[in-house]
Amino acid sequence: MKEAAFGPLRRRREGMLWRKIVPERLHRIFALILMLQLIQVFRSYWWPETYHIVYAALAVYGVTELLFTRAWAARLSLQAAGIVVSTLAFTPVQWYGWPERWRDWGEARRFFVLHAGQLHPFVELAAGTLLATHVIAAWASTKGRLISLVLVTVIGLAVVDSFFPLELWRNIAWSVLSGLGWLVVLHLRQLKERHYDSWNALAERPLELLLPAVVVIGVMIALGMMMPRAPVLLEDPYTLWMKAQNKEVSGLGGEGGFLITGSDVSSGSAASSKSGYGRNDSQIGGGFQFDYSPVMEVTTTQRSYWRGETKAVYTGKGWTDRKGAETVPADVGAAEPFPLDPSFGDGTDGYRKVEQTVKMIRKDRVPVLFGAGPISGVQEIAGGGAGGARLYWNPEEWELRFQRPSQVESYTVVSEVRELDENKLRQLPAVPADGKTSIDLSPYLQLPDSLPARVGELAKQVTEGAADDYDRLKKLESYLQTTYPYTNTPDTSKQKSKDIVDAFLFEIKEGYCDYYSTAFVVMARTLGLPARWVKGYATGVNPQDEERARYGAPADPNGAGTYTVRNADAHSWAEVYFEGYGWVPFEPTSGFSIPLPTPQNEPAPVDVPAVATPETEPEAVEPAAADIRTPVAVSAAAAAIVLAAVVLFLNRRRLADSWRQFRHRGTTPNQRIVREMERFVAWMQRRGLKRNRHETLRETFASWSSRFGSLRHDLEGALEQFEAARYSGASGDEEAYERFSQTVERIRKAL
Repeated sequence: MKEAAFGPLRRRREGMLWRKIVPERLHRIFALILMLQLIQVFRSYWWPETYHIVYAALAVYGVTELLFTRAWAARLSLQAAGIVVSTLAFTPVQWYGWPERWRDWGEARRFFVLHAGQLHPFVELAAGTLLATHVIAAWASTKGRLISLVLVTVIGLAVVDSFFPLELWRNIAWSVLSGLGWLVVLHLRQLKERHYDSWNALAERPLELLLPAVVVIGVMIALGMMMPRAPVLLEDPYTLWMKAQNKEVSGLGGEGGFLITGSDVSSGSAASSKSGYGRNDSQIGGGFQFDYSPVMEVTTTQRSYWRGETKAVYTGKGWTDRKGAETVPADVGAAEPFPLDPSFGDGTDGYRKVEQTVKMIRKDRVPVLFGAGPISGVQEIAGGGAGGARLYWNPEEWELRFQRPSQVESYTVVSEVRELDENKLRQLPAVPADGKTSIDLSPYLQLPDSLPARVGELAKQVTEGAADDYDRLKKLESYLQTTYPYTNTPDTSKQKSKDIVDAFLFEIKEGYCDYYSTAFVVMARTLGLPARWVKGYATGVNPQDEERARYGAPADPNGAGTYTVRNADAHSWAEVYFEGYGWVPFEPTSGFSIPLPTPQNEPAPVDVPAVATPETEPEAVEPAAADIRTPVAVSAAAAAIVLAAVVLFLNRRRLADSWRQFRHRGTTPNQRIVREMERFVAWMQRRGLKRNRHETLRETFASWSSRFGSLRHDLEGALEQFEAARYSGASGDEEAYERFSQTVERIRKAL
């Protein structure tokens, strides 16, 4: 009784899903999936915050488009609200208070400029993405348009995949998958419009169609994505041309730092990217080629590493940013130094003031300003960064970050670098016995649950016998430097472990700075010592040092001078926290020594010269303008080809008419009807509708009509028009040929 009562309600719900959501709304979800693949081409240019906002806006789009069919005003209002709310949630918006007088146009304008300006360009990018998704969903309303859209998308992603440091083959697969699903929806929509009886019968048993379609499409895509990538058999013409001229084949956006295969393991020695500074460290590993092109010149009063960013969250594969870190506006020329969390001393005792003027050689957009850590103030900025995005200072992580990547010509910063007092450090525990610390150290003790236990066991074994925390860390530092050889092409085919530190220590046993520094931080954390991962640039080269060495002149004890910093100087190292002292840098990479000032009464540490080529990290910067002219020309040619394809598609009817006239020249309308019937019968046989040899054409059509009752009228009409043309003996007229062509086309589309 209860089942009988709920039966009609269940059928109404199934009818709502099948009759409205699938044919009228589901294509918008496929448009959303297609847009998600397209925006991946901006991976090197958009901030993570931008992607968070766009993803949130697209999620609101998907929900509202499924819930509402015709209430377009409500949908657009909710989607606009989603853009604003997600922007406020993912960006550091600062509130400046309400204007005192709304009627004062100057105050009201200042209120809107101050607050609305902080939403730029996130709101525009999210709104543009939603608008493009709406346009795609509305335009691809026919099979021809949809196929053209998918082809253009695949070609565009393939061009970006070829000339940019991005792996987009999975995005191409998702684009094809969404296109196939969209084609199914369009077919069902046309079936509903043209043959409602068949549609109504199908709507009663939707699984009979949907389940095979989902299984077949899913299996095809899954097999395609899981197939191993075959070696390249043919080079593209651009690569062959560049190699013929002994020129390097580079991407437009610089190397991205991931393996070309997109996997965790490479084939061995082949380098897959070029050295340089990159922002994406979510996957450590792979090899690279040294790139000695200069990035900047640093004129400084103290030799140092040039600090960029800090990462705290270790995932087992790489590093990500911690959430919720507070920042403060960094005003250029401010009298007060930037705050530090925690703050130790008065800024003079045990600190060394370092002034640095940085001249950017490569005209790239940078996310942060580089300098000796920690930076205490910015005296001057020249270039796009001066009037563009605002600067923010992170007191705990020592990052001087732009609101969005900006291009600068030069800047001057002042740093308060703490002198390395080893005697004091040996008297301090990293974490007091009572556990009371000035900051929350839990982010710097985080380790994934999947970390193998043998990593911690090795750390305990290496540091056994150390008298204090500082000596434990120095033992760990020395162990990594002396045990594992440095190479820019580690043989990662040896990697079996899913954890990169475990693989480096026990399987690969060679690598470059990212391996050493990551292993040091993780091993320190297993010992209960709070540590973090730092990336930036090593010191660089000073031509004056070579001149002094040539003539036997003494070197400057502080290392003052002008250093040329190259892409090959990109580097990563580690910092460990000591309560009552602060963050102390450590250099675990073989062949490197971090330059730190020491108290006047202590000898300076021995500066071990770096290996032949400084350490790197995968770069995410663009090559110089002279290096990208040829790829730009190739991309322009590809864009022209795509544009020509779009123009041809829009004029396809005229072209089809012209081709038909050319193909049928010298034949009468009746002769063309006979030819079209022959092609139609062959097409029907390819669709599985067999015709026996002994059957006449009328018997064949009668058999087909019995199978497709809804097409009986069209099949009989086509047969009558054919017989009239075949046996009349006249030439016929164009109008009869057009009627026959339209009838045959209706049958094709229905089947």
